[in-house]
Amino acid sequence: MHVGLFTDSYLPRTSGVVRAVEATGRHLRRRGHRVSIVAPAYPGYTDAEPGVIRFPSVRPPGHPDFPLAVPYSAPHLRALRALGLDVVHTHSPFLLGGVGLWLARTLRLPAAFTYHTLYTEYAHYAPVLGEVTRPLLSAYTTAYCNRCDRVLVSVPSLARLLRAGGVRARIDVVPSAGVEAAVFEGGPAARARERFGIPEAAPLLLYVGRLAREKRLTLLLEALAALPGDVRLLLVGDGPERPALEARAAELGLGSRVAFAGTCPHPRVLEALAACDLFVFPSQTETLGLAVLEAMAAGRAVVAARCDVMADIVRDGETGVLAVPDPASWARAIRALLDDPARRAAMGARARAVAAAYAQDRVIQRLIDVYDAMVAQHPAAPRHWAGAARARSSASARESGADEPISREG
Repeated sequence: MHVGLFTDSYLPRTSGVVRAVEATGRHLRRRGHRVSIVAPAYPGYTDAEPGVIRFPSVRPPGHPDFPLAVPYSAPHLRALRALGLDVVHTHSPFLLGGVGLWLARTLRLPAAFTYHTLYTEYAHYAPVLGEVTRPLLSAYTTAYCNRCDRVLVSVPSLARLLRAGGVRARIDVVPSAGVEAAVFEGGPAARARERFGIPEAAPLLLYVGRLAREKRLTLLLEALAALPGDVRLLLVGDGPERPALEARAAELGLGSRVAFAGTCPHPRVLEALAACDLFVFPSQTETLGLAVLEAMAAGRAVVAARCDVMADIVRDGETGVLAVPDPASWARAIRALLDDPARRAAMGARARAVAAAYAQDRVIQRLIDVYDAMVAQHPAAPRHWAGAARARSSASARESGADEPISREG
């Protein structure tokens, strides 16, 4: 099968969407499928992987790290038509996601869309218009979903949210990315502490992700200020909010209690997970929270924001705590777990078991099952092609046995 993945964000940028697209392409290739990834060009960056098609791009004012594709390149559009794709899978409803849907409709191909982002929660990035864009974004993304054959969401609560918002297309619960449990076994815990000058005995909180307004990281700083002075916080990641967070940490007198690690390669993230006592994640705008899943796979208890998506991932009181978004509540939840190592360890062990359901091999098989079903059911599919897809899908269902099936919501 030849799958086209269309994304408005890709390497060398770092984000949950980028990691999901890269992992999907890599694991589909390992299964013997052909993959083409369509993404914006990043000046000076050369792709090491095969099959990446880069559209010309421009850098928007104020966001030079997020180049926007120019989707009207005639040579690129002709090249896409000649690829011989079997399935179109878009990871954005906007520029190149629009190109992918156009290609699917033009060539009568099945089209899937992974809903990665609560787009209305990012309205503050729109210059001048700001909050005015919220209803427009909601209407646009709903219309885009309804033009696709399948909409894929990572957790059931998102399916319910989209249904309530007017999405009529079929929705399947298929995580956008999975975890590879083997990489979380053990790890050099001392390295991260040494690198950032964190005493071995100091209780260490860890956050991994973008430093952005919608992640609500000021809440973490204010909670830290209410905790004992030996508690440290390590922030792994970078983003537009870093200067404001550094200034807020100084205002709160946190000084050396907060370490800003910046963007780190994944091996260093693993070191930080091995070194921390508790993983903290205050964002309420996630659609999966891959960083949370990785923390759970590493056997760490989690304190996360109380919201529907996190409730689908973190079992409150079992694998972590879901806290309401105010500093006092967060400080209480964190302190209770830091003061009870046995409870924290038990939560971490249960978290690792829960994360196993998101193993990358299971996730990619569920995605392939969706592709096969789309091909088999698509009215334009050649009879031999649809028959082969149905056979593969039936064989996969028989082999999976008691494994959790793809969940259809509505």
